[in-house]
Amino acid sequence: MKKILFALIFLALATAPLSAGKTVEEILAEFDKTISVPSLQGTFTVKLISKNGDTREIKARAYQKLVDNKQNNRLFIFDFPPRVRGTGLLVHSFLDGRDNNMWIYLPTVKRVKRIALESSGGGYFMGSDFTYRDLIANDLNNMKFELLDEKTMNGIESYVIKCWGKNQTVIKDLGYSYMISYYKKENSVMYRREFFDSDSKLLKVYQVDNFHVSGRYHYPTKITMTNVQTEHKSIIEVTEISTKDIPERYFTTRYLTDK
Repeated sequence: MKKILFALIFLALATAPLSAGKTVEEILAEFDKTISVPSLQGTFTVKLISKNGDTREIKARAYQKLVDNKQNNRLFIFDFPPRVRGTGLLVHSFLDGRDNNMWIYLPTVKRVKRIALESSGGGYFMGSDFTYRDLIANDLNNMKFELLDEKTMNGIESYVIKCWGKNQTVIKDLGYSYMISYYKKENSVMYRREFFDSDSKLLKVYQVDNFHVSGRYHYPTKITMTNVQTEHKSIIEVTEISTKDIPERYFTTRYLTDK
């Protein structure tokens, strides 16, 4: 009888969440609340830094708006370098299983072209270490999650969560075998993510260095993505931030050509 009781206690401990206070679902729900700013705009700068230290820079005006809890729209109008000035990128991302939509406006040919995100892991954003997929939220119904640990990273008490696609189609779409993310225990804000390639080797590290804090919202305003395999890195900074409402017409293909 004692052996049976011990086995039941061990099983209960093994299957319980690491944190008695929060489950994976609660951590992710809290994180979603902190990052879901209804409307956000600012100056968007990307620095591309090669292994030998050579640096290139891209600048854009960036706009983001939540339509509802199932759709998030983003718009980028590029100003620098001169060869891409006037280029527009519009993204409609969905969290209910619908395919994400992305369009690019090329001023040299005055044409809007639709880009398929779902076919190749999203492609890389303007030659940076961020894929287009990295810049949009994933449909949580397509993902699996596991709370791995509670640890201190760089002085921050954190939850460590592993996530991966629920099947091979989703994994191929994401472009990663799995990701490991770090969330602050104090507010469930995600500040670090590690991406692993198809051979389960560390590929990239995403690190948030600054946040724009407004009430409950914590929006990342300086992010470094480092490709540990090529030693190339990209730094995104968002400045001149405003949370005033953005007109719906900004997030249409017509606005890309009329702006």
